[in-house]
Amino acid sequence: KKKKKKKKKKKKKGDMGNPLLAKANIASAAGGVDASSGPRKSWAVTDPLPIKDFNAVVPNPAIRYPFELDDFQKQAVARLERSECIFVAAHTSAGKTVCAEYAIALARKHCTRAIYTSPIKALSNQKYRDFRDRFGDDVGLITGDMQIGADSSCLIMTTEILRSMLYRGADLIRDIEFVCFDECHYVNDSERGVVWEEVIIMLPAYVNMLFLSATTPNAIEFSDWIGRTKRKPVHVIRTDYRPVPLSHYLWAGLKLHKVMEGKSGFLEKGYADAAKALLPSSVTAQSKDKKGGAKGGAAAKAKQQGALPHRLTRGSKDSSWQQQGSKGNWQSLVKFLDREGLTPTVIFSFSKKKCEEIANMLRTLDLNTATERNAAHMFAVQTMSRLSPNDSILPQVLQTCEMVKRGIGVHHGGLLPILKEMVEILFSRNLIKVLFATETFAMGVNMPARAVVFNSIRKHDGIQFRVLQPGEYTQMAGRAGRRGLDKVGTVILCCFGDEPPPQLTLRNMLTGSSTKLESQFRLTYNMILNLLRVEDMSVESMIKRSFSEFTTQRQLTLNDYPKLLSRGIKGLAKLEKEYEQEADSRIGAEDIGDYYATSVELLSLNKSILSFLLSSAGGTGGGALVPGRILLVTSARKHAYVATPAIVVKAPASTTSSHPGSTEASSSGGMKHTAVCIVLLPESYVLEGDGDDTITANAKPGTLNYVGSSKQRHYAIHEVDVGEIVLVSSAKHKVDSKALFKDSAPLLGKGLGIGSARDPFARANPVGGRRMDNDPFAGMMARGKKGKGPGARSADESSQQSQLDQVLSYLIDAEILQAKSRLGIMDLTECTKGTHQGSDMFEFRSACNRIDGLMSNLRSFRSHQHPSIERHYAAIERKETLKATVDTLRHLLSNESLALFPDFLQRKALLQTLGYVDSNDAVQVKGRVACEVNTCEELIVTEMIFEGVLNELEPAEIVAALSALIFQEKSNDSELDSELPDSLVLCCQKMRTIAMNLGSMQRDHGLAIDPKEYCDNSLKFGLVHVVYEWALGVAFSSICELTLVQEGSIVRCITRLDELCREVRNCARVVGNPTLYRKAEIASVAIKRDIVFASSLYIS
Repeated sequence: KKKKKKKKKKKKKGDMGNPLLAKANIASAAGGVDASSGPRKSWAVTDPLPIKDFNAVVPNPAIRYPFELDDFQKQAVARLERSECIFVAAHTSAGKTVCAEYAIALARKHCTRAIYTSPIKALSNQKYRDFRDRFGDDVGLITGDMQIGADSSCLIMTTEILRSMLYRGADLIRDIEFVCFDECHYVNDSERGVVWEEVIIMLPAYVNMLFLSATTPNAIEFSDWIGRTKRKPVHVIRTDYRPVPLSHYLWAGLKLHKVMEGKSGFLEKGYADAAKALLPSSVTAQSKDKKGGAKGGAAAKAKQQGALPHRLTRGSKDSSWQQQGSKGNWQSLVKFLDREGLTPTVIFSFSKKKCEEIANMLRTLDLNTATERNAAHMFAVQTMSRLSPNDSILPQVLQTCEMVKRGIGVHHGGLLPILKEMVEILFSRNLIKVLFATETFAMGVNMPARAVVFNSIRKHDGIQFRVLQPGEYTQMAGRAGRRGLDKVGTVILCCFGDEPPPQLTLRNMLTGSSTKLESQFRLTYNMILNLLRVEDMSVESMIKRSFSEFTTQRQLTLNDYPKLLSRGIKGLAKLEKEYEQEADSRIGAEDIGDYYATSVELLSLNKSILSFLLSSAGGTGGGALVPGRILLVTSARKHAYVATPAIVVKAPASTTSSHPGSTEASSSGGMKHTAVCIVLLPESYVLEGDGDDTITANAKPGTLNYVGSSKQRHYAIHEVDVGEIVLVSSAKHKVDSKALFKDSAPLLGKGLGIGSARDPFARANPVGGRRMDNDPFAGMMARGKKGKGPGARSADESSQQSQLDQVLSYLIDAEILQAKSRLGIMDLTECTKGTHQGSDMFEFRSACNRIDGLMSNLRSFRSHQHPSIERHYAAIERKETLKATVDTLRHLLSNESLALFPDFLQRKALLQTLGYVDSNDAVQVKGRVACEVNTCEELIVTEMIFEGVLNELEPAEIVAALSALIFQEKSNDSELDSELPDSLVLCCQKMRTIAMNLGSMQRDHGLAIDPKEYCDNSLKFGLVHVVYEWALGVAFSSICELTLVQEGSIVRCITRLDELCREVRNCARVVGNPTLYRKAEIASVAIKRDIVFASSLYIS
């Protein structure tokens, strides 16, 4: 029982100001067990289910497949059957869609709903077609401009649509069982990645989530974040299995040179062969320069073979390996692909213009047979029949239809949407043999090919040109290899210069790890206003739960700080209640609270003074803590004494840990100053019966923690920290330290468990302690040495006892003087004589001057003379220490620790200044208007509506002005056309003024925003004239002549404008402006016509 009590009391010790020890302190204060005793829950679970017999695990599957499922698919299906969240990370074309299909089938079986979210609208349309083929009419599609089958059990939508539903509290949210996030590595997108985090955070807890992603190195970390956010395990199912392995080649010298096969390492021989194959081209070109440009011979022969003519490189910006291919180069490559049976092929080029240029180089090539050419032509005719006669003769339409007949296609953002869909469908039917595409094809379209070709391995990421990251390369290269059709997928890197790309660059790109999932979370005004309006979740909670704050919040959780704070608050309430109930027992000690506060201040002051003395004067602190010095020490909770006399027997030493047997270990591992003292224990102390924790099993007379008695009083030998010294008295006596205290410092290494790595003899027994049973001279003394017989030992013990009696007399006398408030106080300023008078000396002297006053106050309290002072002091110390710890934990868990919290305060202050929210954070009318805008800068639109900028405009002018908020591409048509109406030009000028003012106000509120840059990024007037003419009814072919912007970009802008018109209409309804409401409605109708809003081939 005594041992159990010791362990329990040891838990109560420690520095409560240190949050790292808060766990043990709160546990003891609350009377509970250490919060860390139980195993912590891991939210990301990687353990697979034991599935030996899949049919036994899933006897009645929601959907049956005609093929055997892969292992990772079986794991996913089994987890979905158990209604668990899963994160599936697998290569492209590995079959992740099976997992999504099974979740949809389960929702249909359970009569609930499944939501399938995609990053882009094009993928939503394609998945709608695929799922309709699988599940029939019970599939719906919701995008920004259409709703089909909104009551279906399976709904396909973009992530932004789902976010809007969550903010609005749509009714269908209640019916959702599964939400599938496809291509969830899109969370890395700098613009839209934040939407994914918002949706994950806001989804109700009963919704099961399914994440489909390419292979990523931190899938477990991301899943752990999801699990901690939703408070449910997320089962990570990863596979590096690729159904169709990939072979990587360099195209050099009209041949393929293998540089990597499957998962094998980089093949240096293939790289060397490619470099050698490119060398003759350079040599030929140099010889050509030497002959003064002579024609014929080897140069002409190289040209006939499609070799790249020598071109002077233009510095590092256009290095030799970065050169683009000529017409002959591309024709040779495409003929090779066709001849070797490597079609259909996707050729990635990271420029819309380059895709068009290369495709036009192949006008003389026809890759289709007559039958295929006829089928492609018929499908193109059927597609164009959806268009008006004027739209069907657009140059882009005619050019695309002519190309697809020859088996060549182009796919990029500048293409008309209906043409992109036509190209995708023809490619999936193997009627397009070579497709030139940008990177969006790999992200948004799930159509594998036999081979993938990279025109270049450099791209512009919106800021600069750079080499492809390994994850980007893997995403695009993964399109090579069709499951069930190809044994191997072929990936080709084009080398059209005089040398291949640097070997290190290639090696890193091919063998490097894929891109990590990184948070792009940021605060937007729309998010802040929506969260303030719905009140279900605060903005601070949203920030805390974001992936960007995950690492910080996880550390707090791992230390159980939230749980400890909760327990600490309960424990504090319990202690305060007990303290109030014991008020009657504190008669004569009613001022114990003030006594404790003064004592704490005095202890803190003495600690700083003595630490300064010991660090500056060294040794005994200038004589302050010399052996024989009388002190008053307090250790109520640890040793149950308060302001009791003690005498120093060993001067302080700076240590990083305690002596063996010491009950207090160094919690922080830093330097601490401790002195060994003989402490006079209170008269109420009883050796037996209380199980005091200071008595250790190996405590011997004269050693640390030994408790003895003399002069009818108990004493203890304790290690006293300078933070436990209440008073350094002026009294000093001569003592024999060696007789009173047997220092065990030489055995420090053994007590601290120092290993043999530092001292090879650490585990050896001392020579004097070895047993020598075989030594015939054992027990004999050396000649001339005087031994210490029993008589000598008894004399030493007698001398030691007399010393102890004398010391106890000193301590009892000091106790009597202290009771009469006559114990002298040492002038500690005298200890600094001869030391360096530094800048800290002024603070030191002012602190010394405060000691007399504080000590006088301490002695004036009634509690100072109370016989039960130790019990009352320990009770209030326990309560106040716990309170300080709770305050510390509250600070650690407060919003001030959030990285985005200052940004939130600045943005909220701006919203208050503009009148969007009031001082109580209640959303006002302007705030409700801003909540309706999701497609562009909500503040600009709101200010335009409240300033009446749009009130006097015609519908065509309104939609033209709004186009400046939607169009985001660089354009040379930034200046407003002189043919535009004056009212429209004036409106655009007012929009610029509003944007500049908002930028200035944001900067004034502390946000790092440049007003001009904010205005230029928010407003681009390149399509104002185009949209104005379109709204007036001008044909699409005519408006295309007004700008150099590609047709696809024009269509995309006008499509999003329709959504913005609806949002402006809703804003007008909120603010009560029926005129603007009708005009926005008319404008929306005016732009919804012809090719811009042609129905999708996937939908109808």
